[in-house]
Amino acid sequence: MRIALYILYLRCFCSTAAMAADNSDIYSFSLEELLNMPVSIASRNETPLAKTPSSVSLFTREDIDRLGLRTLGDLLTRVPGFYSMMDSVEGNSSHMVMRGHAQNYANTLLVLLNGQRINDDYTGGLNYVIRYLSIRDASKIEVIRGPGSALYGSNAYSGVINIITDAKPEISATLGSLGTTALYLSEQLTLADWQLGASLNFYRDEGYEFTHVFDPSGLQTTTNDPKTVEQLNISAKDQNSSINFQYLHSKRQNYYLFRRLRDGVSELELSHWTLYGSHQLWQQNKWTVDITGGYQHASRESLSALVAGGTPPYEQADFLFGLDFEYQSANVALDATYQFSDELKLNLGSFFSSSDIPRAYLKSNYNLYGDEEYLGEVLTFDTNTAQRTVLDKTRRIQSVYAQSEWQMTEQITLTAGLRLDAYNDIDNALTPRLSLVHAIDENQGYKLIYAEAYRAPSLGDLYDEESGLTVGSQTLKANELNSIEAVYYWYGTQTAVTATLFANHHQHIVGRFNTDNLSFLANIGSNKARGLELQLQWQPNSDWLLKSDITHLFTNQTHIVEGAGLTPSEIIAPKSYVNYEIQYGPNDWSLSLSGNWRSEVQALSKQGSLLLINAHIRYRWSQDVRWELSIKNLSDERYSTSAYSPLGTAENGQRVQELPARGRQLSLELNYQL
Repeated sequence: MRIALYILYLRCFCSTAAMAADNSDIYSFSLEELLNMPVSIASRNETPLAKTPSSVSLFTREDIDRLGLRTLGDLLTRVPGFYSMMDSVEGNSSHMVMRGHAQNYANTLLVLLNGQRINDDYTGGLNYVIRYLSIRDASKIEVIRGPGSALYGSNAYSGVINIITDAKPEISATLGSLGTTALYLSEQLTLADWQLGASLNFYRDEGYEFTHVFDPSGLQTTTNDPKTVEQLNISAKDQNSSINFQYLHSKRQNYYLFRRLRDGVSELELSHWTLYGSHQLWQQNKWTVDITGGYQHASRESLSALVAGGTPPYEQADFLFGLDFEYQSANVALDATYQFSDELKLNLGSFFSSSDIPRAYLKSNYNLYGDEEYLGEVLTFDTNTAQRTVLDKTRRIQSVYAQSEWQMTEQITLTAGLRLDAYNDIDNALTPRLSLVHAIDENQGYKLIYAEAYRAPSLGDLYDEESGLTVGSQTLKANELNSIEAVYYWYGTQTAVTATLFANHHQHIVGRFNTDNLSFLANIGSNKARGLELQLQWQPNSDWLLKSDITHLFTNQTHIVEGAGLTPSEIIAPKSYVNYEIQYGPNDWSLSLSGNWRSEVQALSKQGSLLLINAHIRYRWSQDVRWELSIKNLSDERYSTSAYSPLGTAENGQRVQELPARGRQLSLELNYQL
């Protein structure tokens, strides 16, 4: 790694001697240009950002660079209306708060990679098999803040993110605190009519040292969270077609696993790869027809100690426990656009997918399917299908959707859509949407939005078998959401304001139902949330940019049936939270202060509000070379994120439902534009 840094330094020095510094403004777009930038996530049609038929946020490549965002986890801390409760290892007890609603695995947030969904059907979420996803290749990222099921189906429930990649040729190397080393390489070349691209991302750190942590077994008071991540992306595209491949591998040790601590034993290794492509079949007269398809495969290997050795019946050694898991899915989609007239555009499409769990077996050093005798080594119990922890089932989904976009007048646009998803293992889902956008004049307007969404019970929700974990239920209904939004926007040459009132009603929430001898899943509750999102932007000149996104919940009330084990969203989510950003960039320098503030969270032992500050400094040494200094958690706050499920009970009898977060982290990056 140090050799790579030395070579990069020499190349940068030579570049400096040969080229004059670039004194261009750090902001590629004016505020007015940004709000008129076309995005397609809300309707599959390119629409100016301010006039989309949904509440949409856009992150350009310049936004991502100047904030120092490196992973999807970093991005989730910056989306208006979102509050990330992801712990330092993005673990299963982490969750996302979106307009007050909390859900583990982030399974009410659909993530697309160049339009291809990468959520797994085992949890419906992302972080069970994908963690630390790099966004360094992103040219822009579009986000729907609210329902998107009428276009995208299940899991497009509280939000949709589309990461659009187009890596620019560069090389960068990073050193930092916690023993951090990172290397990023990307290159592009043209071959005939094809543009070929590839990028490689490597990251490693030795972990943060946490003290005074809660251990349900009472064996340790400290832990750490070292991790290693490798990511490879390869792409090829011409005028009508594209092919993409991504491989992501991560490994982390220690910290919490199965809600236990056992340093030196706990380990989680994830591998995920996906191959997908698209092709424009037809573009003639008023029709455009595209076909897309993809395949993904993931594996998960875990191991930890659930019970300390010496505790009956595990006298001979620690009771080690883990999972050997694989997931795969394939899909194909056909999307068409018909320009019926200058005022009316129709979008039509169909989608088919198939997913299953090829492997799902337990492993242990004790015989889990016998008399729990000691085996002397860790073995995987995969000799017959009766030992599977998930039933051997295949999910198939067939979907169709239709949408009309009607320019009623020069100022008013009406968008209506409907999608039908037919499942082979649960009830079908029909999700409508209706949106009216009225541009009062060139600088202001309002939107009225009604949308429904759903989260289908996952393969795990339906088919998990009893194995010391929660048992699935094949009678589950889908989580359902009814959402109403009223949006007002105004922007000038230097200032922009957007105010959004929202009212969400969640039904059939899935959670644990506990009896004396068994814990199983059921539809156990509902939630009503009402709130306000306020977005403020001010760019007084080319050097300064100030942004703030404020979310406040007027009400957030969950009703849960008696005996259920679900923690209400209002207990683990803040009532108010704010994202902020201050940018100053004279000449070759750029300074960014950003972060978030939240109000009190009831589940946390340390009461009161929390303010987090991040700093990112860039210095452009030459036209092609820059230095970047990033400081996360600048004030070194010692804080925790709320856990979706309790870890246990402390000695004082208090329930522990929090996970420690990292303190201050520093990194220095040297970047060369090839």
